[in-house]
Amino acid sequence: MTLSTDRKSASEGEYLDIRWECNACPDSLYLSVDSGYQQYSIAVADNGSTRLAMGRSKGKTTISLIGVISGKKVTESVEIRIRNRKESRKAKAPLSTRMKAFGEKMQAKWYVFRAQMKYWWISQKKWQKALWIALLALWLGLLFSSIGRKPEVKVSSDQIQTAYLVR
Repeated sequence: MTLSTDRKSASEGEYLDIRWECNACPDSLYLSVDSGYQQYSIAVADNGSTRLAMGRSKGKTTISLIGVISGKKVTESVEIRIRNRKESRKAKAPLSTRMKAFGEKMQAKWYVFRAQMKYWWISQKKWQKALWIALLALWLGLLFSSIGRKPEVKVSSDQIQTAYLVR
């Protein structure tokens, strides 16, 4: 029993030629198609071919030839990789259009953030506002005092020799 296709990958909507042979299948022979979303089977002759349209798939479609030979079930399968039609023909917008859309999105997010902060500030009690202002002043004082300073590093010759020997 043999099963073959004209190619191993296709896009949704494309047709695929399938050929099969089974010389020792007197009982029954079925062609089964499983796309991950649906599965169906059709009865077929011992030798033949057909053309199938590849529909919606979860990335691969399995085509199987199922036959009964001497009372035993025999299966021959082929996996076809299916590309999503939307992914294969989706074109990107020009960079200027994408940057403009990004800028508009960021501007909208900034307006929402500002409105949320205004609402938050209004909802604070007087002592909470005073505490937040004090914390901000402390943080800014520490920031500006650390910017102007250069770190002082005092290293003696003994420390340099010790560090060299340790390595």
